[in-house]
Amino acid sequence: MEFTQEILIQKGHVIIAGLVLLVYIVRGAMMLAGAAAVNSKVMLGVSSLLTILLFASGVYMGFAKHLSFADGFVLTTIISFLLFVIFGVISLKHGLSKLVASILWLLGLAAFIYTALIASKVLTPFF
Repeated sequence: MEFTQEILIQKGHVIIAGLVLLVYIVRGAMMLAGAAAVNSKVMLGVSSLLTILLFASGVYMGFAKHLSFADGFVLTTIISFLLFVIFGVISLKHGLSKLVASILWLLGLAAFIYTALIASKVLTPFF
């Protein structure tokens, strides 16, 4: 099997997405357990780096395939990914009640899963 640059970027993107999901779940469990390390510099750094790599590899693939931002797939994927980031950032902030933080965290998880289902073409985009 020959690996082209496109296949390698796509495989890397999937691996990074898995790592982002793993870190998100670990941080959510730490938040529910009340661990102060959920917002440590290491956790924030790893989470931020992986999220940026995921976004960058997605943008790279979009440009490599000459996709338009007006395309429904691209627009839906970007919006749902941004919702994942926004819900995740807010839910993991210190000072929220566990109920509110849990609901926001679950919304972020749902946005991530929706993004993955759109990207894997299991679901069709809204637009």
